[in-house]
Amino acid sequence: MPVANFTDYAVILCYILLMIGVGIYVMRFNSSASEYFRGGSRIPWLVAGLSSFMSGFSAWTFTGGAGVAYSSGIAVIGLYIGNGLSFLLGYYIFASRWRRTRISTVMEYLSDRFGPATHQTFSWATIIFQLFTSATMLYGLSLFVSTACQFSVTATILITGAVILSYSVLGGLWAVVVADFLQASILLPFCIVLAVASLMHVGGVSGLIHSLPSEMKTIPLHGEFGWIYLVCWAVMVSFGYNTSAMAQRYFSVENERAAKKVALLCCGLFFLGAFLWFIPPMAMRVMYPNLHAIWPHLANPNEASYVAGSLTFLPHGLIGVMLAAMFSATMASLSANFNVKSAILSKDIYQTLFRPRAGERELLIIGAIMTLLVGGVTTLLAVMMASRGESIFEVMMVFNTLISLSYGPPALLGLVFRRAPWWSGMATFITGLTLGILGDFVFKWTFIEQIVFVVPSAFAVFFLSMLFDGAETPGRARLFKKLDTPIDPSEISGVPDFSRPVFRFLSRAVACIGLASLLLLIPNPPGARMTILSFSALTLAVAASLWFVPGGGRSAVDTVAIAEPKL
Repeated sequence: MPVANFTDYAVILCYILLMIGVGIYVMRFNSSASEYFRGGSRIPWLVAGLSSFMSGFSAWTFTGGAGVAYSSGIAVIGLYIGNGLSFLLGYYIFASRWRRTRISTVMEYLSDRFGPATHQTFSWATIIFQLFTSATMLYGLSLFVSTACQFSVTATILITGAVILSYSVLGGLWAVVVADFLQASILLPFCIVLAVASLMHVGGVSGLIHSLPSEMKTIPLHGEFGWIYLVCWAVMVSFGYNTSAMAQRYFSVENERAAKKVALLCCGLFFLGAFLWFIPPMAMRVMYPNLHAIWPHLANPNEASYVAGSLTFLPHGLIGVMLAAMFSATMASLSANFNVKSAILSKDIYQTLFRPRAGERELLIIGAIMTLLVGGVTTLLAVMMASRGESIFEVMMVFNTLISLSYGPPALLGLVFRRAPWWSGMATFITGLTLGILGDFVFKWTFIEQIVFVVPSAFAVFFLSMLFDGAETPGRARLFKKLDTPIDPSEISGVPDFSRPVFRFLSRAVACIGLASLLLLIPNPPGARMTILSFSALTLAVAASLWFVPGGGRSAVDTVAIAEPKL
């Protein structure tokens, strides 16, 4: 099987320089901590939506997810439809409520809703668990790249971690969302081209379906990746995708209508991607039923099925684009997580515990330092995971399940139900975390057992606590006053609107990528040139559409003024 060559390495280098350039470009958008952590609530919904989508779309999709597609077939489609359904909950319930909280971090809301103790407990727990999930993403990317390029896994982790840190530290949330959008503009055309190329090699859709083993074309009721498993997956990701980095995108846009558009866009993209992303690994199952024979040195060779498809079906140069796309996916998730954790450390921990009077400039500097710290620890953890040869899918499942099922229920229920006492959040969190840890490390519960035992228990604790609700606290009154009050356009009237320059920058950058890809026609034989032309045409079409996106400006809706409640 071929490996990446000099042309591919040149493409990757150009991409890395482009991402660093994004960070430098958006530095001018950050004059305060509010702009650094939530873009001053001025980020266009289209940019925020694609960023939110990319945040849930790391190299795990092309390693752990691809491994599931290679071994289990269409069951993996159910996983990503579950992801899409979770954003429907955001559209109907959570997006508008998160926007109305008027916060910079998800944890801020916890202080008013449940009190300072819950605020700090959730902040520290989130930091710890998400360090492991971020490290898993970085490890997944290193596996992908090292397989294609024959690089050292450790060296790949260190270099990639440094690149992500460079633009995340420089540009804050603006750098994250602009880079995410640019990355999506590369990734989606590439995935379409690779899916079509894969189908051409296996006789189209009918040929693929006919050639797959029978067990890969059906979804059983029980067992791993059966219907019960898929329903449990949808429950788990509903908690994760409506909190943390996703919620941050909801309150980074100008009003709740824009926040709902973010959720709806993510839903549609996950539905589309469920059928698009996993065609190549299933095609590889037809062509190479035993990947262990190709890469015997890999602990989980099935997780390299997507890279195998890229190396098999694509010309050189586009293999480099593939690797850049993997960088894109993981950089999007990691940069989002870095920004979220930096915001928590800066505002929820540093400002709350040590410097209550810290000004915006000080928090801006601290935010950059915390981003650097988080990224450094994440990189070291990824190196440790790589040295142990851990399964990406299994590690991600353990930590995602723990954080989603412990943090998600109290955070989301507390956002909707008013009559729950201050201690309900802590009690629900401790219940979910304790049962999750016991289930994972003591009782060895399956994923289905985790959902069946943990979620009902957490919900029961929260709803039973409502029987003991006492007097309204000042913080809860403030919070629900905000939740009952639509966003007034005047609330962000003093914040500059960068929509027009951002979209013009993105249009030019994507156009340059599309035009530069035409250079790949030179070193490749005639048979490969149609694939390159297809990628270039799709990319240029995206660039042209971005040029005509409206430049922004506030909507004339949501005009009710907010007022603090009288307590």
